[in-house]
Amino acid sequence: MSEEQTLNEVYADTLKKMENLTEKQKKVLQASLELFASQGFEATTSQQIAKRAGVSVGSVYHTFPTKQAILVAVLAPIFEGTMDTVANQFNDNTFGKGFESVEELVKVNIADRFYFADKNINVIRLMLGQMLVNSVFIEDLKKFFEQQAKQLVLPTIVRLQAEQKIKNLPIEKILQILFYPLATYIGKRVLGINNMSLEEEIEFATEITIKTLKV
Repeated sequence: MSEEQTLNEVYADTLKKMENLTEKQKKVLQASLELFASQGFEATTSQQIAKRAGVSVGSVYHTFPTKQAILVAVLAPIFEGTMDTVANQFNDNTFGKGFESVEELVKVNIADRFYFADKNINVIRLMLGQMLVNSVFIEDLKKFFEQQAKQLVLPTIVRLQAEQKIKNLPIEKILQILFYPLATYIGKRVLGINNMSLEEEIEFATEITIKTLKV
């Protein structure tokens, strides 16, 4: 399995490619993402953002008149490159390899996504917070994941069904079964429920999912 970048690292690479932003704006957005993710949106001040970005507070206010405006600007690059890069890395580590059995499909998929979620839980928590208050953000995420599911996951599922290696359930149902454990794990982490280690979570989710999907 290749080394996968963190969301912060992918975000930084995305900002570098955005020609519509000045270098100062890129520094402010990167600093804001890191602070919002590590200590929360409400707890972060413009002064802290300016200090981390290495710019004056006046420079921050000149481009972003409110902290909410900063948050909106922070989220924009996520859909202008960051999510695509993450999806491509996911494909390289999982579905891009091809799977010969449902056991292999489930084991690799769950382990890869659980480790990714564990490493990026602070940024994921920030995104989930926006989903609660921003309907446009929810719709954008929904469209993105639906598109990625069709491009990356669907061909493998169809092939395994044709080979009678996975249950002949509707595709939507199989996708729910595959990704529900990840949603559950993220929910537990966000709520601070840590009754199992990461390895135990992966083992438990893998066992249940294989039993559910295997013919």
